[in-house]
Amino acid sequence: MLGTGALGDVPVSSPLLLAAFCGAAVVYGVDRAVVAAPEDAWNRPGRARWMKAHRTWLYVEAVVLSIAGGLALSALAPATVAWSVGLAGLGGLHLASGGTGRPVGGLGMGIGKPLVVAGAWALGAAILPVVEAGGALDATVWGVAGYRFLFVLPNVLLSDWGDRAGDRAAGLASWTRWGTERGLRWASTVMLVGAMTGAVGASWWGTRPLLWGVDAVGPLLMLGAVWGVDPQRSAHRFLLDAIVAWPGVTALVAAFAS
Repeated sequence: MLGTGALGDVPVSSPLLLAAFCGAAVVYGVDRAVVAAPEDAWNRPGRARWMKAHRTWLYVEAVVLSIAGGLALSALAPATVAWSVGLAGLGGLHLASGGTGRPVGGLGMGIGKPLVVAGAWALGAAILPVVEAGGALDATVWGVAGYRFLFVLPNVLLSDWGDRAGDRAAGLASWTRWGTERGLRWASTVMLVGAMTGAVGASWWGTRPLLWGVDAVGPLLMLGAVWGVDPQRSAHRFLLDAIVAWPGVTALVAAFAS
């Protein structure tokens, strides 16, 4: 969010950052304690055991994060809260229960699952700071959101691909049932080349060429990872997540350059 805000020269308020952190922490760090995830027995056996052993602590953590996030939301503009709730609902669609367990690609979403997850991340990073600052959601904002979407989606797709064996064993409705690894890598390549092309164009015609140039390194690194990593290996998945955090470098450069 900080890096995306820097690209548009939009300040990101502390309450907004806190609310975003709490929401992400609940979804990605605590959800397995309260929502059944049968696929973890195959995909993440170590994590599944840890979650089971620390379930009480995770419930406490969820309560604390929810309270902190709620307090942060109360300090935001009503429009920001409305957008936040809407985007949280969009990103949480894949957690909806369709009967047994937690169907990745919930309610038969299939390829819709990675699309809504990446879309929620990209829209949240690009739109929420602008709304909170009282700015207009013009074509530039939506362009930045699209750029972020093209950067984030390959990571979500590769993560799903690494989980395909466990998802199938658990009987979950994942899009990986019909996808191919080669098709995934080439589709990701097209998206990342599109993102880099957009960044180069923005650095040429925009008002913050240095930051766009720095940020374009993220899609470039992700492109290398798309063809070089094995998403079934935990260390490689960590690398993918680290690359997605590259906009943090953009934010640091913006801070030092200001």
